Amino acid sequence: MKFYELDLNGQTIKLRLKSADSVVIEKKTGVKLLDFIQDYSITAVITMLTYLRRSDVPNFSEKDAYDLYDELVDSGYTLEKIMYDVIFEALVVSGFLAKEQLEEMKVAKEEAKEKKKQEMLKDLQK
Repeated sequence: MKFYELDLNGQTIKLRLKSADSVVIEKKTGVKLLDFIQDYSITAVITMLTYLRRSDVPNFSEKDAYDLYDELVDSGYTLEKIMYDVIFEALVVSGFLAKEQLEEMKVAKEEAKEKKKQEMLKDLQK
């Protein structure tokens, strides 16, 4: 089985979402998985981390996911970086996103950031 592997403080974290776990997420949330992953709430991030780790650590709990999130943050990750560089990358390996889709999402995110920055600069010049 392929995993997205992340080196975190000398430990290799393996992430992959199994199809059965994606169904559990959909039933639990009442939302299609591809819609759910667009939710940038901490609840959604913790849910995704929980199920992404269960493919390697079957008893990985929600509390473990909170600890993982905090460890990522302590290592310099932001919520955005966790979404794009951890969760979405793991979803590519898991077959839920194509690598091209993720690259398009990253480009669109950067373009939106740049547009917002330009609008703010324009507003400051008024």
